Amino acid sequence: MADQTFVKTLKVVFGVLVGSTIGILALANVLISDADYSHETVIQENIEDRIRPVGNVHLTGEAVTVEAVAAAEKIEPVQVAAAAEKSAEEIYQACAVCHGSGVLNAPKLGDKAGWEPRLAKGVEQLYANAINGMGTMPPKGGRLDFTDEEIRRVVDYMLDSVR
Repeated sequence: MADQTFVKTLKVVFGVLVGSTIGILALANVLISDADYSHETVIQENIEDRIRPVGNVHLTGEAVTVEAVAAAEKIEPVQVAAAAEKSAEEIYQACAVCHGSGVLNAPKLGDKAGWEPRLAKGVEQLYANAINGMGTMPPKGGRLDFTDEEIRRVVDYMLDSVR
């Protein structure tokens, strides 16, 4: 008799659990039935978010200025300040890592004997070697943020120390 009571109680508990689960699933289905959460829709929305353009193109018969676009979009244009020109001495500080101590046979500042064979090839060749790199020295001494003109100025600065 105890076994029959246990089986009956187990069937009731199991039935309540299954019924509750079905009820919760039905309620959830009703609540989200307006939204489309299918896998394909979510993927498509993610793709559209990633390829959405970052800016707008304004095509009119008149020339469009940054100020006009900023005024139309009610944003402040960014003012970019011109970078201050670096002196040859400031640029040399980056070069001094090797040219200050003579690492890998780099001619030192003021070392006339180290610069004479290089200077014999001509100043233009020195400029080209400094800009494009030579031997163990990488292009622009590894400082690609320097302009060619800055490199020419620092070469002149180093040559002035031996002339």
